Amino acid sequence: MGSSYLMAHGLGTPLGKDAVTSFEIPGEGDYTLWVRTKNWTRPWSDGPTPGIFSVVLDGVADAETFGTGETDAWYWQKGSVRHFEKGTHTAALHDLTGFDGRCDAILLTRTEEVPEADYKALRERLLGPEPVEDKGSFDFVVVGGGIAGECAALSAARLGARVALIQDRYVLGGNNSSEVRVGLGGRINLPPYGSLGYILNEIGPERGGNARGAHNYEDDRKMRVLLAEKNITLFLGYCVTEAEMDGDRIVSVTAVEATRQNRIRVSGRFFSDCTGDASLAVMAGAETMSGREARSEYGESLAPEVADDLHMGGSIEWYCEDWNTPCTFPDSLDWGLELGELTVEPVHRANWYWEVGMHYDPIAEAEKMRDYGMYVAYSTFSYCKNRYSAKEDWECTHLVWVSHVIGKRESRRIKGDFVLRQQDIMKRIPYEDASASLSWNIDQHFPKPENSRNFPGHEWLSDGHLTPVDPYPIPYRCFYSKDVRNLFMAGRNISVTHVALGSTRVMRTCGMIGEVVGMAASICAKENLFPRDIYASRLEDLKALMRKGTGRTDVQYNQFYTLIDNTAKQIESI
Repeated sequence: MGSSYLMAHGLGTPLGKDAVTSFEIPGEGDYTLWVRTKNWTRPWSDGPTPGIFSVVLDGVADAETFGTGETDAWYWQKGSVRHFEKGTHTAALHDLTGFDGRCDAILLTRTEEVPEADYKALRERLLGPEPVEDKGSFDFVVVGGGIAGECAALSAARLGARVALIQDRYVLGGNNSSEVRVGLGGRINLPPYGSLGYILNEIGPERGGNARGAHNYEDDRKMRVLLAEKNITLFLGYCVTEAEMDGDRIVSVTAVEATRQNRIRVSGRFFSDCTGDASLAVMAGAETMSGREARSEYGESLAPEVADDLHMGGSIEWYCEDWNTPCTFPDSLDWGLELGELTVEPVHRANWYWEVGMHYDPIAEAEKMRDYGMYVAYSTFSYCKNRYSAKEDWECTHLVWVSHVIGKRESRRIKGDFVLRQQDIMKRIPYEDASASLSWNIDQHFPKPENSRNFPGHEWLSDGHLTPVDPYPIPYRCFYSKDVRNLFMAGRNISVTHVALGSTRVMRTCGMIGEVVGMAASICAKENLFPRDIYASRLEDLKALMRKGTGRTDVQYNQFYTLIDNTAKQIESI
């Protein structure tokens, strides 16, 4: 959209404090109020949306209620015409429901003409192009501060590289942060390089499980370890929007801060796309893959006969708790998901199988995926509180937390010099550039058939289909782009097929991949090589580093949970 926006995430209780700002009126006159907003429940309901708010100018609420549009796209909603004196005035957003009303911009105009739809062009015309602040040059620029990105940054920094870590959130950890709350899965410290993984042990929380209290995910632990590295410069809250190229090399990236909207440029010799969505790779022109490949393309027995766009979805985690005090929750009958006794899932905690968006575009419709996850969560809790046959058991049940950030499993994958396949993993085909070992079963998710019949195209429950595997070392050639000479990748966007992704995507595996990428980047920086050159002539140097590892062994070992794939069990406690 060109900017961030405000959202009233109150879990069904109106926020008690308004968002307030001030603005200058250049000349006395009549002005028309316009608000850029969205009816976020419109894709699934024609009823009145719960995501509404009012705009208060100089202490007087506008007569219009905002967020009620008939479209499911962002739009300009017209308010009243108001007379303003020249000078400073105040504006406030007043939440009316606590159900995620959202506002992107407030605009006052001297005419009643609808503002142009191209918001990015309008913003630049009204505010001018944002100046770009140069933040200097680094040996290694890591884009994405999830588990893979953190491990890549730490590994390279400890080997002497000057590292920039750019993260589009204000916390680190990605899916394992307190914003998403997915537990770590998979094993570390596996042959043939048993030292890989100690670095993950330093930042990984001591507790497992999905959708638990914020303290379980130990954001502060991750931050402390990163801040302790003198060779790492952190850029939190910055979303990379542009990549400057010199032929087939990335020279720098431009990033925008989410709240102040200031822009920075970060230059580097080597880059790693740890975004999960392969965002940097796409900006740089690298070839990517998405959806399911046909069985004939890579000879995989688990692949479909014909390629398609189906992919594993994302999860909005949530949970509620039973307290001693009764409480109420708004009935979502007018706007919520149409649930019944046979279609409701009356649980107190979402888990991995609460999965949405398998038929949505995971990039273009990422916001819609997130919104649908919240829509299902609110609808489920509302049904259990107000209409469920056993609603008396829910009288003292309080909705405690719903994530506002979706935990994605799959979107785009970057094509490297080698594409890992099902048969490589299952037949344990040896390659000379073997590195970090995967350990998770080939875990493919599909829409749960009964849920799919009841909610076609908008499923929200999944089945996990598990194909057992033994630990298998992933070839290093899966970790760099075949097109962009100085681009590494680590995380769920590495060079694998859709089927193989089912095993490589879990976070402990991603962390070890990041550690290997950091090692390779440090060699490239010291020897003035490119990622491909390591495979061609410096594999022994990389192997020596992998044998040694970059993690501390004097830190208490705590990664004993969720070591094997148990996602076939659809229970709350995992």
